[in-house]
Amino acid sequence: MNPFYRNIRAFWGDVDPFYRNIRAFWGTVDPIVSAQVVGAPAYDKVGPFWEDLGNDWSALSANWEAAGSYESNPTKYAAIATQLRGIVAKSETMWGKAVSAKTGTTFSKGFAERLFTRFGIDPNKPESLAALTPAEQSHFFIDWYDGLMDYSGTDHADHWMKTVNWTPSLTQVQGDGKDAVIGLLDFVVAGDQDIRNNVIAYDGVSNFTNGHGAGVASLMVAAHDGKGVMGIAPEASVVAFNPFDESGTAGWDDITRGVAMLSGKAGVVNMSLGTPGWTLESDWSKVFSSPGVAANLKSTVFIKAAGNDGITQTQNIKWDWANNPALLVVGSVDPTGKISEFSNRPGEACLLTSTGACSEQNKLKYRFVVAPGELILVSDDQGGVTRQTGTSFSAPIVAGTVALLLDRWPWLASNPQATVDIITSTAKDLGAPGVDGVYGAGLIDVEAAQSPKSFNQLVWYQWDGKKSAEKSVDLVQKTVDQAKTSKWDSKDMFFYAFEKLAGGSQRDFAIPLSSKLVDQTLYVNGANEQFQAYLYDRMVDWVNTSTPTKGKFTNFITSATPVQNRMGLNLSMSFAPRSAAFGFSRSGVAYQSSVRLATPSDKFGVRIGYGDGAVLLGGRDSFGMFSSYDSRTGGVNPVLGIASGGAYAGADVALDGKTTLTIGGTEKTLTRDWRNAPALENSLYRGVNRYKASGINIGVTHRVNEAMLVSASYTRVGERSALLGVQSLDQNDLGDGSTTEGATLGLDYELGHGLSVATSATVGRTQTSNGSHQNLSVSDGGLLSTASEVAFVKAGIFGRMDRARLSFSQAMHVESGSLDYTVIKVVNRNTGDIGPVTEKIGVSAGKRPLFTEFLYGAPILNGAGEMSAFGRFQLQGTSQDAFDSGMVVGGRFRMGF
Repeated sequence: MNPFYRNIRAFWGDVDPFYRNIRAFWGTVDPIVSAQVVGAPAYDKVGPFWEDLGNDWSALSANWEAAGSYESNPTKYAAIATQLRGIVAKSETMWGKAVSAKTGTTFSKGFAERLFTRFGIDPNKPESLAALTPAEQSHFFIDWYDGLMDYSGTDHADHWMKTVNWTPSLTQVQGDGKDAVIGLLDFVVAGDQDIRNNVIAYDGVSNFTNGHGAGVASLMVAAHDGKGVMGIAPEASVVAFNPFDESGTAGWDDITRGVAMLSGKAGVVNMSLGTPGWTLESDWSKVFSSPGVAANLKSTVFIKAAGNDGITQTQNIKWDWANNPALLVVGSVDPTGKISEFSNRPGEACLLTSTGACSEQNKLKYRFVVAPGELILVSDDQGGVTRQTGTSFSAPIVAGTVALLLDRWPWLASNPQATVDIITSTAKDLGAPGVDGVYGAGLIDVEAAQSPKSFNQLVWYQWDGKKSAEKSVDLVQKTVDQAKTSKWDSKDMFFYAFEKLAGGSQRDFAIPLSSKLVDQTLYVNGANEQFQAYLYDRMVDWVNTSTPTKGKFTNFITSATPVQNRMGLNLSMSFAPRSAAFGFSRSGVAYQSSVRLATPSDKFGVRIGYGDGAVLLGGRDSFGMFSSYDSRTGGVNPVLGIASGGAYAGADVALDGKTTLTIGGTEKTLTRDWRNAPALENSLYRGVNRYKASGINIGVTHRVNEAMLVSASYTRVGERSALLGVQSLDQNDLGDGSTTEGATLGLDYELGHGLSVATSATVGRTQTSNGSHQNLSVSDGGLLSTASEVAFVKAGIFGRMDRARLSFSQAMHVESGSLDYTVIKVVNRNTGDIGPVTEKIGVSAGKRPLFTEFLYGAPILNGAGEMSAFGRFQLQGTSQDAFDSGMVVGGRFRMGF
């Protein structure tokens, strides 16, 4: 028997998906641990560097491959040498300090010249470049990448990680494999002390080694320590057995002895070896039927490499179904997910019964999955790294994934077939639809394997801090939908979900909807476990594809972030782009944010933030758009909107299960931007003070029943040197500012069939702060203003998943009142004496400003993206009230990492 690995030179050239798209996996598998390396470049600059250098290499490679012989094209080789020197120069600029600090010499002597010598080339001698084949050229660039990454101070991110949907943070959440034991049937690990630290037991035929065992083991258990390879389960224990003699071959007796030893101690055994010409030979059934192995079949998963002959198995296999193991055979795919040319395949080969019968489910392809196996970065067993190709390096990716399952759910060790079912049922389908003879069940998906196979099949329980209660799937979907669009941090804390598995076992999932619990440790039944924060996005995707949302459109995106504190407070954050402030200058970041802290029961919470606080302080989930609170376009408490745009803070108290009291304050400070104004206007307006406003809002909401919610609020806003947003060139006109008080009533009602309506009406009264000390003041009785808005929301119009919102609003409109304007004028027409005169000016606001706004959203690409449409039109009013009108159509695409 031979180990299934080799440096297959024919595949060195087939690496375009890797070296030309290095940034594809940067940022999605960021290493958690960083080592201190003097002179190392900033980590956020490394990805863009390789993307840029990859483009340079692509151009060089195209010229190099087409150059032909040096004798026929010396000019081309001279140009190629120039391109290569350019790559060296860029690399030295980025990595020179780190190389010099570590090697004590120059970048050229400490790194570049060594690699040039290894490949027999010299960038100053163009004729030397002609000696390299296209495969060796690609090999050179990958070694250039791997060599420089040794100076990065971080673990190496590799292409396979993105392909199988794995990140170091996922491993951390799942427990790092610390409670799992992996069996390694392979060559001795001799020089890699990192891996040897995980080995708790060893036996074998000899101490012969060639680095293969270390390479395989590194993909499973290499430490996340800021250097080299990252394993999927870095803290898993390893029991090892070497079945190979000094010649590097093994016999079935030694294989059987090794499998018996490993299966008695480990929950998963990796076997990257086999007989050439077979994907799975019948002798393996004899191994599993041997007494020492058969006794452990109910507690062990076996992972076997498929082999590197490029064959499709046609021979059926005599199988002992009385001793049927939980077995997975693993083939190889390239970085694009295409089956590797060297990888053996299951075909339609069948595991026969004792009578020679074959049923469809007994075919080998149902026990077959694939994982990346080309140019995989592994340990070289000498303290460094190397790249190897073969199904030997596909198998440990699957074994590491199983180790994570056994760590998170230790009881799966007693139901290994259920573990195999999890792997195959969550694999990504490749090739022909369904299980096929090339890819089997498909490409392993590490995150999917750690997640529920189907949310629809889960049994749900809600924990309220005192007791648990079963929840219906519909209620779960409704709650998650609310969580996405509004105050989800004040909803249920989290759900316990249980997944029933074959054989009577189950998996539990603690899926946080309360921000307090994300990525924090939970003490459950005597064991510390991590909440599976990565499940939240998967759960939201399930809701998106299961039921239409309620269509509560909002500018804010609310997300959870971990907070560790002794008081046990919940924390949530909301983010949104900063809204436009036409005619005013702004600095700082382009986003606004809000933070909310609440007690575990959510009966009391406080919120602080910066930006359009009216949306979050207004207490109306149904009106989540900034435009609804803008005094120029919106009809939902535009009084509060006047002071919204800067720092704000608020608190909410649940008086009982149906009534909530809220109180909050907000402020806004704006500086007018006249830089692009004509010179005359620029000089005139420079004297205008900053616009400043501040306000408070006190509100109460009461849920009458499941369908109806009523609300009321009182708002008071003070403007400094302004009146309803208007300032004067003369600072004496509105020097003491104004105060506006408003009362708002609202009603939300669910009409059924996905249709709901929300209404709001505001009445305001504005007075000047001190009319005797400013030229322009409001007459007795004040200015009476109104605003209103009604919105209709419908989910499931053209399909179950789309949603639309149609609103009609009357923006703030002054109904009555007058201004007292004090001016200096001639008071005596006979004498020409002048003096102050106060004139009463009736306020005429013209036609009511009426707007309609339409929003529509529908998922596309099976939920991977969303098509959104937006339109706002002015129906009536003066032209200055209309801005950004028209229809805008756009699409959004998102990618999970």
